[in-house]
Amino acid sequence: MNLLELKDITLTYFSDNGETKALENISFNVNDGEFISIVGPSGCGKTTILSLISGLIKPTSGEVIINQNDNFYAGYMFQKDNLFEWRTVLDNVYLGLEIRKMKTAENIEYANDLLKKYNLWEFRNKYPKQLSGGMRQRVALIRTLALKPSILLLDEAFSALDYQTRLNICDDVYSIIKQMKLTAILVTHDISEAISLSDKIIILSSRPATVKKEISLNLNNIGTPLKRRECPQAKEYFETIWSELM
Repeated sequence: MNLLELKDITLTYFSDNGETKALENISFNVNDGEFISIVGPSGCGKTTILSLISGLIKPTSGEVIINQNDNFYAGYMFQKDNLFEWRTVLDNVYLGLEIRKMKTAENIEYANDLLKKYNLWEFRNKYPKQLSGGMRQRVALIRTLALKPSILLLDEAFSALDYQTRLNICDDVYSIIKQMKLTAILVTHDISEAISLSDKIIILSSRPATVKKEISLNLNNIGTPLKRRECPQAKEYFETIWSELM
């Protein structure tokens, strides 16, 4: 089922120095349960698209069509985990529930179950500085999932991690997203990362960004993201995406 659609989105920034067109006629669909990656040159507007989907900004023209009538909520994960160092893991996970006034017994139990399911319950009374980078990012993910988002927006969510941790956390996050049947959109500069995680990749041009190409990947039978990176098809996809970006 089509969860949302970006239809002919154009975004122009206005300032005292004139107009800057960031996006031009951006159109693509996001299906329920789909994992999409957006790649493109630096500064082309990838993160801007996430901001439009989440409702943080409005397009100059075009529309973001949400095909979910009630309680659409976009969960957002950034490059930095943004955990509060003075709060325990448990208190960090509860933070979104507190801000959105959703800290009910039912939602607390749901958040606790997520911590238990993904092997963080024993660290619930630890502070962020006592955790590894990968564990911190998993806590940030669970904090987001506790709010039961309709879609998960990942803005360079793994780029601050060292390479080995990044590979491991990609496997973890992919497994969690698929188990929970979540819809996700990842913005990344890492082509291999996009290939390893995605059902579909959107390739953007330089600014003003247009959709140069959509590539549907057929790697679901390969297994984990790490195994996908190593399969022969990944090289072919990489070369196709690289040629489009260049």
